[in-house]
Amino acid sequence: MPTPSYSTPNVLPTPEHQIHVQPHHPSPDLFEDESPPSSAQWMDERIANAFGQAWTQSPPATPRKQYAPTWYNCDTETVPSDESSTTSETGPDKLWTFIYRGPPPKFTINSRVNCLWADHTDHFHFVFKCHPNNKRRTIQRIIQAGNLDTMQNVSILSTCQPVINWDKFAAYLVRHSTNCIYCIGRELEQLATDARSTTRAEQDCSTLLRNDRAQGQKFTNLKRKARVDLIRELVETYDARTLAELKDALSYDDRLNLYAEHGPSWKETAELACEAYVEKLRKDQETTSLHEYIARNNHNRTCQKPRSTDEGCRWLDRLLAVNNIDKNKFLTQLTDIMNKKENRVNAFVIQGPTTTGKSLMLNLLTENYIYGTVQRSGDHSQFYLMNLLNKAVALMEEPRITPLTVNDFKELLGGRQFDIHVKHQPDARLRRLPVLISTNTDICQYLQSEDAKAIKARCFYYHFTVPIPSALLPEPPCMMCACHFRAWYLNWFYNK
Repeated sequence: MPTPSYSTPNVLPTPEHQIHVQPHHPSPDLFEDESPPSSAQWMDERIANAFGQAWTQSPPATPRKQYAPTWYNCDTETVPSDESSTTSETGPDKLWTFIYRGPPPKFTINSRVNCLWADHTDHFHFVFKCHPNNKRRTIQRIIQAGNLDTMQNVSILSTCQPVINWDKFAAYLVRHSTNCIYCIGRELEQLATDARSTTRAEQDCSTLLRNDRAQGQKFTNLKRKARVDLIRELVETYDARTLAELKDALSYDDRLNLYAEHGPSWKETAELACEAYVEKLRKDQETTSLHEYIARNNHNRTCQKPRSTDEGCRWLDRLLAVNNIDKNKFLTQLTDIMNKKENRVNAFVIQGPTTTGKSLMLNLLTENYIYGTVQRSGDHSQFYLMNLLNKAVALMEEPRITPLTVNDFKELLGGRQFDIHVKHQPDARLRRLPVLISTNTDICQYLQSEDAKAIKARCFYYHFTVPIPSALLPEPPCMMCACHFRAWYLNWFYNK
């Protein structure tokens, strides 16, 4: 039985009705330079002979380099696509500039670098064009070609940056009266020509921008000042010491004006304005004597504005008389405490039973001032004096002076400055401020005799014993306010 043939079947007719057997050709080598492979030519001839027509053109030869293997490190890089690799290699060049501070550059005629520079007397601005990857190499070539000082390499590299807008940068380069622009090479000749032809109106670019910013800043400051003036006027009109007091005092129209000027952030500005207003009042109170300050009638927050203060002044005279207190001595010592005239005495104490007028007398005085209170259980916390910071007067009711706090009270009642603990903040220095105390019992009841003697030596001490109302002292004839104390005190001060 004949061996089956695996050659081309006889169904492919030829014009001569016979098959031309061609010798077998080996497989082509993919990296051979011959093109096209012989086996492809042999197959094309067989098909052309079978169908009686020429076959399609053979595919072009594949260059060897496309089949050459390329090795990549899988840990450090990936195989780039044709588009990305072409872009990275042939990306657009950019303009760069750096500042050189040193001797003038000296380029030779045969220099192969392309750059331009501007002479600004004490320094030079260099401009060059290159790909970002070649920036350092181009700078080194410029340094070598121009015989620049190599000690300035670090300064040059640190000041190198891209030129974003050439027109504005050119106006900056020629901001001086003389356009000292020099060019090496032909690549940047057009830019050098543009820089030299910059008109005088465009030259002082930095100054013009500075003036524009200044004008814009002035306009912004005016708008900001107008907004701040609105809040300041409201704070001073309503004598608001806190944001809560201001919100309670604002009318419907006031709120709409604040919303229109400040938007949702008006509360932050208002709070800062209240703090500034309180600080202004406190400094004024610390530097002004008692009779001068209360003469300004600074108590319009709760003042009843009575038509006449005569009845209230007579009732205050009777309050001191029924308690056997000399009015002249009482007000003189009170004035010395408020004006800080005594060296070792800084407290004014009124002791007596309840409803005897102790708190009323001191509240009429402190209504004019920014005062701070002290916790009664001072020995339970180390921050009990924190509320006296940034205050003009200390007002205490029933203070508890114990062996744990007696040293602090000695300093406070003696008018000395000392450091106190502040919660969540470093210790702060507490300046001298007058201390007004009203108490039902002896303030030294928890102290030993020596400490009690030291505390009382730092106080002016008075006793109110007649209750209100009683046969000797009826209730006040009207709602007492700071106006009555002001009239009563000034009448004594100017007639003593």
